Amino acid sequence: MTAKILITGLMDKFFTQSLSLSLFTMPALVLTVRHGVNISAIVILILSIAVLIYRFQIKIELNTKEKILIFSLLVLPIVIALDVFLRDLNLRYLDYYLRFVLVIPIYLALRKTQTSIMPLTVGILMGSLGAGIFALYQYYYVINHALADYISLGHMIKINFGNISLLLGMMSLAGLILVKQVPYKYTFIAVSVLAFILGITGSIISGARGGWIAIPFFLSLFILYFPGKQNLKIFSALCIILGMLLIYYSNSYVNTRIDLAYNNTEAYFSNDTSNTTKSSTGTRLELWKAARIMIIEHPLLGVGSGQFEQALKDKIDAGEVKNIELYGHVHNESLQILVTTGIFGLLAYLALYGGSSYFFYSSLMTKHTDNTTYLSFLGLLTVGAYFIFGLTNYSFGHHVMILFFAIMVAIIAGMISSIESKINE
Repeated sequence: MTAKILITGLMDKFFTQSLSLSLFTMPALVLTVRHGVNISAIVILILSIAVLIYRFQIKIELNTKEKILIFSLLVLPIVIALDVFLRDLNLRYLDYYLRFVLVIPIYLALRKTQTSIMPLTVGILMGSLGAGIFALYQYYYVINHALADYISLGHMIKINFGNISLLLGMMSLAGLILVKQVPYKYTFIAVSVLAFILGITGSIISGARGGWIAIPFFLSLFILYFPGKQNLKIFSALCIILGMLLIYYSNSYVNTRIDLAYNNTEAYFSNDTSNTTKSSTGTRLELWKAARIMIIEHPLLGVGSGQFEQALKDKIDAGEVKNIELYGHVHNESLQILVTTGIFGLLAYLALYGGSSYFFYSSLMTKHTDNTTYLSFLGLLTVGAYFIFGLTNYSFGHHVMILFFAIMVAIIAGMISSIESKINE
């Protein structure tokens, strides 16, 4: 009996420490290793299930904000599932949204496990450093400066690479919250700032201008809620402002991309719009126009998951929309959800962001420890960034984007709950 207890204890310790170390892999591998997000997700999920098995509880007690978080993760997949099953649509339209359900075991395992914060922190730094270096290598040695001729950067499309790289850069800068508790403080500061710069660099090289809209949000978050002395807050804000200037003035390609977006938007709303729909900005505006028409026609239930492309073709054939390239999504996440699943889907989508934001914001305001402040700040960065990314891109329509978001929310929230439960004991 004693041997069995000893073995069980050793196995529990092994799985707990392995789960803690595995948290490094998601931010570190997402941009630099092919299928890195899949490898990381599988490892973290398996270890989480193992921890839950060894710490099996008949009754799981959740506080109010934890219930809100889990509800927010479940409600959108439920709405999509009802839409798919009731309309007898292809199950693949539900596939990506099931990630929000699959990460719940990860959250439940982490909330009952005392994991170290350092593997996640180091993973974020390595991920941002790797993203910038990888993007520079791709730009100078693989695609030989001809970025405009390529739709992908690294192992994914440029938009997704740029958005995640930008987010990792901001998360690296947020690591300065931990500066008081880490050894080699000046080295840590230098690495954090370098990781921030290289994360920005990855975004610049991608040319993913839709993600740059999130920079004012990042700046506001750092100014309003970044803890610590005033000089550290000012330093962080200055880093972001310099990052904004770096993005615009770094090279002619970026400068042209931003100016082109402005000029194409202005041309679209002018009297002469004959060629504007050939640009990405003009196409997006025409897609949003088509979505508006469909929403007016199908406000409650939408046109159905995965049915936007056919509905768009019908609108083009009817002359209600200009003759643009057919897309399977609207290039705007909230519009995509609304046009395909109606008002019920939009409410579920807003609940996802609202519930997760509430969880992280309430933890940030309690200010228990530097660790909870850091994690809560990371959570708000992730949720806010993704919501803004969704204004010009259908992030949840891409496997890497939705899996990275779901896993990171579960990891960060689980670690916060673990620390808070220990404090409240």
